[in-house]
Amino acid sequence: MVYKMNESIIMIQAEAIKPNDTNVVFWSHDRGTAKLRMKLVRKNGIPQSLPEGTTVPIRLIFKSATAEDGYGKHDYLATIEDRVNGIVSIVLEDNILGYVGKVEGSVYIDFPNDRSLDTAGRFTFDIKRSQIDDSTPELEDYYFNGFSQTIDKIEKILADGKQEIEQKIAESETQIEAKLKDTNDKITKANQDVATLNTNIDKTNDRIDQTNQQIGDLGKLKKMYSNSIDFGGYDYSGNPNIAPNVGFNDFYNNGSQTGYTAKDGVDHIAVTRTADAPPAGKLLNLRTLLPNKTYSLSVDIWADMEVPSGAVSCNIRLREGTEVRSVWALINKPVGTNRTTYSVTFTTAANFVTTEESRISLWFNDSAGACTGYLGYNIKIEEGSTATPYQPNLLDAPYYLSKVALGEDIADPTVKFPVKSSGAEIYTGTMTEPFVVGETYTVTLKGTKPADKNFRLFNPGIAGYGNLSPVEGVTDVWSLTVTVDKVAADPRIAAINQTPTDNPGACQIDWLKIEKGNTRTPNISEYKYFGEGLKDSNNPNDYSWDITPEYTEKGLNDSVSLTEPETVLGLKNFEDGLQIAGKEVATVPEDTGWVNLTAINGHSWNKQGQIRRIGKLVMFRGSLKGSTLSTQDFCTIPEGFRPSNPTDNYEYQFLLPPQSSNTLDNGGMAYIRPNGVCGLPSFRGTVNLFLAPIQYYID
Repeated sequence: MVYKMNESIIMIQAEAIKPNDTNVVFWSHDRGTAKLRMKLVRKNGIPQSLPEGTTVPIRLIFKSATAEDGYGKHDYLATIEDRVNGIVSIVLEDNILGYVGKVEGSVYIDFPNDRSLDTAGRFTFDIKRSQIDDSTPELEDYYFNGFSQTIDKIEKILADGKQEIEQKIAESETQIEAKLKDTNDKITKANQDVATLNTNIDKTNDRIDQTNQQIGDLGKLKKMYSNSIDFGGYDYSGNPNIAPNVGFNDFYNNGSQTGYTAKDGVDHIAVTRTADAPPAGKLLNLRTLLPNKTYSLSVDIWADMEVPSGAVSCNIRLREGTEVRSVWALINKPVGTNRTTYSVTFTTAANFVTTEESRISLWFNDSAGACTGYLGYNIKIEEGSTATPYQPNLLDAPYYLSKVALGEDIADPTVKFPVKSSGAEIYTGTMTEPFVVGETYTVTLKGTKPADKNFRLFNPGIAGYGNLSPVEGVTDVWSLTVTVDKVAADPRIAAINQTPTDNPGACQIDWLKIEKGNTRTPNISEYKYFGEGLKDSNNPNDYSWDITPEYTEKGLNDSVSLTEPETVLGLKNFEDGLQIAGKEVATVPEDTGWVNLTAINGHSWNKQGQIRRIGKLVMFRGSLKGSTLSTQDFCTIPEGFRPSNPTDNYEYQFLLPPQSSNTLDNGGMAYIRPNGVCGLPSFRGTVNLFLAPIQYYID
C-alpha cells in the first residue's frame, strides 16, 4: 500500500509546549493515503513502550462555523505498529479532507491498568484543496474512527466471551455429567445396598426359619432303613462305595490256570502259584460305573513273600466305544508281605459302555515264581480323586440302605418275571393307577440289553416318555423320573421297548417297579430294620436299630392264617421271643456276622480265627496253627461274645480236633475264661487245631 506519510516525534512531558508544526500538507485528493506516523518518546529520548492492551487515542481539531464551540473534533485510535519502540500511526479519513486549513492534533495514552496520560505532545498540519477535485468530501464536525475498532474489540470480546462461556458450559456439562454419574453411581450403589440388605434379610429370615425348623426337629428322630444291620466296624466318614460287595465266588479265571490254586481267605482271595506256571490271573466283573465321571479305585494286595517289581499287577479295564483302556492300580512295583492298599484315579470317557463289564484283574507274570498272592475283598470305587477308608456298598444287597421309606409299587402285579424278548416290545403291563398329566413318576428296572439299545418308557399310543439311565453303584439297574405331559387313550398301560427298533437284540427284565414321585426306592417287599438317630447322618452306626413293624407282621402272617380259624400255641413269657410252634415271628435274632479274632502270645492262625453270635448262640470257625510255645492263651473274645454269669475259672471247655489225616495225632482241650481269654492247657504239638467245635449260649 502506498501512503503519503510524515514521521514526527512526540515528546512525553509535563510542560506545556508550543504545538509542533510538522509542515505537512495533505490534499483533498489524498483519500486513504494521508498517513501521520509518530514515535512516542520520553523526555530522556527513550522510546515509550506500549504493552499489550494499551490504546493511543489521537484527537484532531479544526475551525468550524457549524460546530458547537467553533471547533470540529475528529478522534482516532492510532494503530500501534511497534509496541517496543512506541511507534503509532493514523490514516486520515475522507471526511476530514473536505476541510481547508490548519489542523491541530494531540496524543493520549490509555494503559490497560486503568491509568492514562496526556502526552502534552501537540502537532499541526495543513489540508488544501487539490485542483483535480471539483467537489470535496462532506466535512463532518465530529468523527470517531475508534467505533470500528471498538466494534472489532467488542466482537472479539464477545467471541472470546462466547468461547469462554462455551468452555465454561462444556466444563459445567462435564462437571454436571460427572456429578450425575456420581449421583447415579450412588443411586445404583444405594439400590444394590438395598438389594443386598433385602437379600441379607431374606437369608436371615431363612436362617430363622431353618433354626425354627431345627428347633422343631429336635424332638423328631431321623430315620434310616436297611435290610441288614451287619454294618461292621468300618469307617463311614468317607465317600460311599459303589463297587459291588464281593466274595470268593465272584472271581473267575483268566488264561490257563495250570499251576494255580485259589482259596477263600474269609476277607480275601488267596492265589497260590507254582514256579513253572504260565502268566494268568483272577478277574472280577462289575457294572456299577457311569460315563464322564471321575473315580478312585482302592485295592489291598500282598503276598506270602517278597516278590520283585512287575511280578504281580492289578488293573481295571474299561470298555470305551470299541476300545479297551487299562488303568493300573499296581504295576512295576515290588509286593511285600504286609497288606497294602493301592489306589488310582481315573475318569470314564463319554462313550464308556455301561452294559459291558469293567474288569478288575489280579495278574501274575513269569517273574512271580512260586508264591501266594492275596487280594482283599474290601475293593472300593468312589467318586472323586480322593481315596477314603473302605466301607461296604450299602446301596446293594444285603443292605439296600435308604433314608426314605419304600414307595408303593403301582406296576402290574400280575406280570411274571423275568421277561425276555428279542423284539422291539419287551414289557407291557396294566398299572394299578393310571398315568395322570402333571404327576411325576419314577420307573426302575433290573435288566440287560444290547449296548446300542435303550430301555424306553411308553404309554402306548403316544411318543415315549424317555430313556432309562443306569443307576450308579448297583448292577444292571436302570431308572427314569418323568413328569407326564400327556397320556394315551388308556393311561393305565405302561410299556418298555428297546430303541432304536431296527435290528432288535436279546433283552431281559428281571423286575420292574413304578412309583409316584421323584424318588427311587429298592424293589423289596419291606425293610427288615429301621434306625433312629438324633442327627441326620450317613453313618448307619449313628442310628439305633430295631425291627420294622412290616417285617414283624410279615413273619406273623407267614405263620398264622388271617382268614381261617386256627389255634395258636404260644408262650406265657417271651424270654425267648414271640414264637409259634418254636418259630420266632415277632423278632429276628441279631446276627453279628463273622468277626475276626486276634491271636496273642506269639500264636497265629492257620486259617483266620473268627467268632459269630446269632441271638444267644456263639460259634467259632477257623484253625489255630500248631506250635511248641509254652504260653497257653491264644486269643481274647471281644465283649458281647463272652460267657455270662461264670461259676468258676473254666466256664466252658471244648475238645478241638487236629487238622491231620494221621489218627495218631491228638487234639487239644480249649478253655474259655470269664474275661474272654481262650487257652490250651493240654496241647503241645505242631498239628493245626479246628475251632469249629466251640459253640455255646450266653444268657
